[in-house]
Amino acid sequence: MTITEVCDLLRKELINNSYEYGFVVDGKKYKPDMSNGFDSKYYRLSMTIYRVQHPSVTMKEKIGTCVETVLVMQTILDAHDIPSKIWLLFNKSKKKVHTILTFEAEGKIVYLELTPQSAKPWYGKEIVYSSEEEFLEEYRENNYEVSDVTKDVVIGEQPEFLLKKIR
Repeated sequence: MTITEVCDLLRKELINNSYEYGFVVDGKKYKPDMSNGFDSKYYRLSMTIYRVQHPSVTMKEKIGTCVETVLVMQTILDAHDIPSKIWLLFNKSKKKVHTILTFEAEGKIVYLELTPQSAKPWYGKEIVYSSEEEFLEEYRENNYEVSDVTKDVVIGEQPEFLLKKIR
């Protein structure tokens, strides 16, 4: 598959189905209320009751965090035998974390931001790198610690790989 075909496949699921940001616990949806800025209640819940959702739950309920987004993407890519990796981006100075996915297509590494309700200007647009090293270098130059957390994402558990950075 071409880069465009793969990206279109991922966008079809995550953009066309209007996913929301948040998570589901015991059938109840939790979404941040950003109308007054930072939602401390949601943040507290995300640090305590949140567990990584199975991709089938995310796809059924149409809600997830960046972690669930990359798991849905990985599930779709795995079905097409497209190699991918899940990365944790940690901005040390701002103590902010974000989970993203890269995949391989046409001999390139591709990052496609599809986290629901993302305000990033590159939301829904593929960013193509000539190599994984080029991808890593760009983020490290911008004060990010970058870690391959592909094997650390465990469905049904808290995302310790992420939480230990912000605690």
